[in-house]
Amino acid sequence: MQIQNGKPRLSATDLVGYLNCRHLAQLEHAAARGELSRPKFFDPALEALWERGKQHELAYVDHLRAQGLTSVLIEGVDVSEDAVSQTVAAMRAGVEVIVQGALRGGSWAGRADILRRVETPSDLGNWSYEAADTKLARETKGGTVLQLCLYSELIGEVQGVLPVFASVIPPWTDFEPERYRLADFAAYYRQVKLGLLGAIGSEEPAQTYPEPAANCDICNWSARCDKQRRDDDHLCLVAGISSMQIAELKDHGVTTATGLAELPLPLQWKPERGSKESLARVREQARIQLETKASGELRHELLAPVAGFGLNCLPEPCDGDIFLDFEGDSFVGQHGLEYLLGFHFHENGEPHYRGLWALDRAGEKAAFETFIDFVLERMETYPQLHVYHYGGYETGALKRLMGRYGTREDELDSLLRGLVFVDLLSVVRHSLRAGVESYSIKKLEPLYGYIRDASLPDANLALNRLQVSLELNDAAGILPQDKQAVEAYNRDDCVSTQALRDWLETERAKLLTQGIDITRPEPGESGPSEGLSEWLELITPLIEQLTADVPVDPAERSADQHARWLLANLIEWHRREEKATWWEYFRLSDLSAEELLDERSGLAGLTFIETVGGTAKCPVDRYSFPTQEADIRAGKALKVQGGQSFGTVEDISREQRTVDIKKASAMAGEHPAAVFVHEFISSKPMQESLVRLATYVCENGMMEGESYRAARDMLMRVAPRIADGTAVRLEGEKPLDAGVRIAPLISAGVLPIQGPPGTGKTHTGGHMICELVRQGKKVGIVANGHEVIRNLLNKVVEVADETDTPLVCIQKPKGGNKEDPTDRLRFAKKSNAEVFAALKGDCSVAGGTAWLWSTEDAFESLDVLFVDEAAQMSLANVLAVSQATKTLILLGDPQQLDQPMQGSHPDGTGCSALDHLLSGKQTIAPDEGLFLDVTWRLHPNICAFTSELFYEAKLASKAEAAGQTVKATGIANGTGLRFLPVEHTGNQNCSTEEADVIAELVGNILAQGATWVDRAGEERQIGIDDILIIAPYNAQVFEIQRRLPQARVGTVDKFQGQEAPISIYSLASSSHADAPRGMEFLYSLNRLNVATSRAKCVTILVGSPQVFEAECRTPRQMQLANAFCRYLELSS
Repeated sequence: MQIQNGKPRLSATDLVGYLNCRHLAQLEHAAARGELSRPKFFDPALEALWERGKQHELAYVDHLRAQGLTSVLIEGVDVSEDAVSQTVAAMRAGVEVIVQGALRGGSWAGRADILRRVETPSDLGNWSYEAADTKLARETKGGTVLQLCLYSELIGEVQGVLPVFASVIPPWTDFEPERYRLADFAAYYRQVKLGLLGAIGSEEPAQTYPEPAANCDICNWSARCDKQRRDDDHLCLVAGISSMQIAELKDHGVTTATGLAELPLPLQWKPERGSKESLARVREQARIQLETKASGELRHELLAPVAGFGLNCLPEPCDGDIFLDFEGDSFVGQHGLEYLLGFHFHENGEPHYRGLWALDRAGEKAAFETFIDFVLERMETYPQLHVYHYGGYETGALKRLMGRYGTREDELDSLLRGLVFVDLLSVVRHSLRAGVESYSIKKLEPLYGYIRDASLPDANLALNRLQVSLELNDAAGILPQDKQAVEAYNRDDCVSTQALRDWLETERAKLLTQGIDITRPEPGESGPSEGLSEWLELITPLIEQLTADVPVDPAERSADQHARWLLANLIEWHRREEKATWWEYFRLSDLSAEELLDERSGLAGLTFIETVGGTAKCPVDRYSFPTQEADIRAGKALKVQGGQSFGTVEDISREQRTVDIKKASAMAGEHPAAVFVHEFISSKPMQESLVRLATYVCENGMMEGESYRAARDMLMRVAPRIADGTAVRLEGEKPLDAGVRIAPLISAGVLPIQGPPGTGKTHTGGHMICELVRQGKKVGIVANGHEVIRNLLNKVVEVADETDTPLVCIQKPKGGNKEDPTDRLRFAKKSNAEVFAALKGDCSVAGGTAWLWSTEDAFESLDVLFVDEAAQMSLANVLAVSQATKTLILLGDPQQLDQPMQGSHPDGTGCSALDHLLSGKQTIAPDEGLFLDVTWRLHPNICAFTSELFYEAKLASKAEAAGQTVKATGIANGTGLRFLPVEHTGNQNCSTEEADVIAELVGNILAQGATWVDRAGEERQIGIDDILIIAPYNAQVFEIQRRLPQARVGTVDKFQGQEAPISIYSLASSSHADAPRGMEFLYSLNRLNVATSRAKCVTILVGSPQVFEAECRTPRQMQLANAFCRYLELSS
């Protein structure tokens, strides 16, 4: 950043700096004005990196010249008037490659690595230019894309039309470019650019504060900012404090760590955010840090022991114990790389360390397998051994590697179920409090006297250099001394972990001598699970045969080979999911009541009110609970801490914040502080169906035979097989007419139908099913839930009545169904056999879940099977049910809610059926399926946003929808998108500020007697049922329902498929950094699509303005934030 003639001169570097940290932009602006001196910083590694970057750029230019392309180099490094003039002249002359093009517009200037001519008309002639950036990093960063957006805008000013794409040329890819559609990032780029200009543009720029950020570690100004935080005694210096707690404390006048340490206990107020207990905990943490600071010695104190936590979780030490630590880099390749797996152990009383290096994917897999094999082999000698680690990273990494490579799955599962891994960070958190600013193991080492062999500053420099080489795919460039330094650093971590364990054992022994009861944990369930050996004997030969000739690299596989690889890895899909379910159970069982407060599966802070029913043996007790992120519904089975069954939810009131629980007899007199939901349903029918499919393919091949045609076409992504050879949709044909026409013409295979919001997916399915029945076909319906199946069956009955189609349906309902049959709809309440008997009789349509259609009895019992909400059904389950039919028709939309999964699966197998067929595209291609392109719901002003962001501008509103409008005073009047800003800070999953504003807004709409006009031109008064209120989090749903108990309020998941004249979407989180489940959840494109497309007339987004200022690190994060920024641009 520079100031020339009183005006700022800005570059892409300034834009990226502002993206990384708002305070950084203020510091750089002050330095440009001469008010501050920039810190001196020189890193030889960065200089070498810059030189290698230039070599990569020159190599790419040579590559282009070798293709015969004309090129010109714009000399120099500055963006001078002469350099800009030369660049513009080259563009007007149509030079094919312009190297180091100099661009300027307004306050902005920059040098683009490459300007590449494309044959798209512009003011220049029949050509135009796109920017390309040569980057050494294998994984493109968000800042790179932001830079390309700036260059593309400057290019557009020259040629009169904005480029559509920009490219990144990564190394070691034969110069194959990564293409980025600029529309996916443009709104976010404009938001960041405007933010920077606003931050430095006024005479008195707004003052920012150096809040800790991810960029601090590599920022030249970090020492200055850290000093300011310490001088100010900032609350962020308190270990474990959250932004939500900081905001709560500031609201009550507590602004410093000292102020927090001196806060009287118990608290004198009821917190709006979080619990009293959590604030008391950070208050005590602040106190002991203050005592440490005052005394100059690290203070610590042991916490009161709690059964099942802390020191009670330390197993008996064993001579065979192992101490584990990983070193990884999340920016290597697409998934990151665990490049060093180190472990420390003793052999014959002597310490040993092994460092398993993994500088590529093959090495990573080998290191994982070697470690698991080492543990299992050592357990033969030391069956009571445990693997100690510090923090959850190591076990998480092991699970990721298991899923990524599909190897040692049962071995790792056995170790996890056997509770072999011991997280000492969890032990520390529940057993002691120390005067440290962070509970990293390095900060705690003075407590137990561990002195490292390796110098931490030297190790950090070596780590940085080594990771740069890995990110550049240049393992050969790693210096031997850096490798040695990193290994010494890792060894220190492993040995320190043992030293910590030993010290904790000493502290435990002291408590025992004081007469305090400290127990050892019960052993887990080690060894293979029941029936596992038989299962492996069955599937192992199938997997080996399917993958025998399949290359490891997906790019080298034929379609047939890739289909077989997918099938081989899908055989174990359900078992991976089941393992993850049990791992989650063990995790939840180990959480304290305070920790369960932040879990969607947990309900904490329970206070017994009264018994409201049941019997003396099994009473129904009512409990109150505080606002929290709990996804608890009636009928769910509950467990208490430790995993014991507690009872079943009879009823839950989100308005009153009470829950009625029918208790198990053994727990009748117990009143726990917290419970959690855990349910397990065996997926055996689907697993067995996939084995039958795999057996058929092994015997007949992927292409041969008539059986399992739908499954094989699905795996191969074969286009719909239409008998008369016509197109899926004819010129001028309506989507409904196309569906009805082709349904009977598909004699085998797969037909995907993508239905965006309000396009009549269920209506289309109902008409297609009735047409198939008229032609004598037997039709099935499957979905993840009984309600979805029933919804489509109801539509079939409705269409049959309208069209006089003679049909009878049967459904295999949820257990306990007491509904009486009708002339059109029967229920199979006893067994699956009732369904198959009915299909052989007078029933033409049958509905049931995957547990019905994947059974062996269902094999080829249907002509056509409709999969409803196919974007929410896994590819594995759709393949499992496909055996019931010749033809599979998928109804759904991958751009709306997607398939929920818990397990970690090999690439390409952890997706829904529709996601698999679309291969990452937003819309289905015309020759690959049917796209319903007309929405009956959305007013054109809403549809414009939905279509542009989610459907490649292919979705249009039905003409009559343009007549829909709201007649009201205020923000809800008219049509289109609205944004209602509500300032707040520190809120994670709940905002009382937004809830108050929404209650006032809804009350105002109803009080004024507002009306709305439907697409038929009919005007009616707006009632409470005409307003949908949506939130991403259950905790926010609680808050809104307390204020509006009669309103239609729920999460995004609840309202897919529903509609209303007005929808309100409450974001709750104060900023991207506060979002409790990360950007991928709060900014999910699928969830935003559903939330903003419920409204016929007006969509109102209520949220903090900071949500639109997300600090994105990756192109994916930018793409997510871009949708929100585009909403803001289109709102009125």
